[in-house]
Amino acid sequence: MAENETANDEIARTDAPESADRSVSSRKLVAEARKEARRIARAERRKVPASAPKRRLGGVRAVGTAAAVCALIAGVAIPAFAATQQSAEAAATATARDEAAQDAQSFAAGEEAAGADITATSYSARTADEIAQAEAERLALERAEEERQRQAILAQQQQQQQQQQQQNQGTPAGVPDSTAPQQPAAPAAPPAEAQGGWINPLGGAGYYISRSLSSGHDGTDMVTTSQSDWSVPIYAAKSGTVVVSSEAHYGWGVAVQIDHGDGSNTLYGHMTYGSRQVQAGQYVEQGQIIGYVGSTGRSTAHHLHLEVRVNGQLVEPRSYLPIG
Repeated sequence: MAENETANDEIARTDAPESADRSVSSRKLVAEARKEARRIARAERRKVPASAPKRRLGGVRAVGTAAAVCALIAGVAIPAFAATQQSAEAAATATARDEAAQDAQSFAAGEEAAGADITATSYSARTADEIAQAEAERLALERAEEERQRQAILAQQQQQQQQQQQQNQGTPAGVPDSTAPQQPAAPAAPPAEAQGGWINPLGGAGYYISRSLSSGHDGTDMVTTSQSDWSVPIYAAKSGTVVVSSEAHYGWGVAVQIDHGDGSNTLYGHMTYGSRQVQAGQYVEQGQIIGYVGSTGRSTAHHLHLEVRVNGQLVEPRSYLPIG
């Protein structure tokens, strides 16, 4: 009996250092196991004959009881410990997931948010020289378009002038410029006597000089007393070959230019539409009528714009021609 109690005490001492962290259910299972071990021990003691050696049977009982108790403890404690570990791991995993969820960032776009138009467009990088060249080309195209429009307007005006002149003089519409009248509506004075090989391109018509090369102009502006079309003829100041005969010669409007073959040439601008009497390539004699004073191109009054060039350089017309 003493030996069994000793064994039980040893079992109790073995179980004493149980971890304080063991769950309540595990302790209950261990307590029940101990009760069961005591019950089995008591039952064994009742079955042993009185004649059997007590010391020997007591040792056997103690060993069997210890084995049973160990088996019970192992069967209960190990699953409980495993469950505890799994719970701890699950708790640790859940905690990490919760922390990650708290740290996570989210973005929600409202219905009113509008997406930007990112449609691809052409793009090309350019150097400063390329940009300057492109700008120059653009300006050149703009100037060409302006000139085209101006030429169209001038051509329309010319056609209207021709039709009006032909109606006034009883000439059928569509007659070429070369058939324009060779004499002005009013008789003009004959050209003045040549001085230094030149004559006055306006002959004896009344005029005054408003601007000249010495005043910063490209030539001499001879404003006529008469401000009517076809009233004042223009004469070739010197013999030569016509190099320009145009109804729209830049800012000069209707103009004629003559190369005199000695390094000099003259230009006569702002003539009346349809009044040109010569064509490019034609040779003219000094004093021959080449057109009539008008106000075409960049002009605000009827006048003759006269330019004189010697060896390609502009010179003062009053230094060469007898125009006062």
